[in-house]
Amino acid sequence: MEAHTLIDFSGLAAVLEQYGTEVCERYRAELAERGKNASGVLSGSVRYIVKKETTVYAVDLSLADYWKYVEYGRRPGKFPPPEKILEWIRVKPVLPRPLENGRLPTEQQLAFLIGRKIARDGIAPTPALSDASTDVYDRFLERIGAAISADLARAVDGVLAGLAS
Repeated sequence: MEAHTLIDFSGLAAVLEQYGTEVCERYRAELAERGKNASGVLSGSVRYIVKKETTVYAVDLSLADYWKYVEYGRRPGKFPPPEKILEWIRVKPVLPRPLENGRLPTEQQLAFLIGRKIARDGIAPTPALSDASTDVYDRFLERIGAAISADLARAVDGVLAGLAS
């Protein structure tokens, strides 16, 4: 039997579950505080899973596919998908200003104008996930270490009890 299968890291797993929950909650709060929760899709998509692969534990997040544009922004260049801009216009809702001819733009025209501005100027980053995960990690680092120490101590005690009997 391999050594890593002898140690039960259930204490670590429990702390990582709490960590995942807190990262998700903090990220949702950061999105709301920064006004990046128009449709609620990104906030609603935030999930975590604690994964164990042999000797490695990890907390993986699952997010809506566009999270990276919110987090890292977008450089000028290509137009964003018009259907995504239309969806955002409907959810936000965006109040259009009259065009030069005095008429209000249609949703499609408004989506084009917004897309053109994004293609021209890009989108500024909003590092909500980075800030949330750093904050939570800093608060959990000691707890993670303590859980690992407790799990190892329990394993050593178990080995010593087995030797004594």
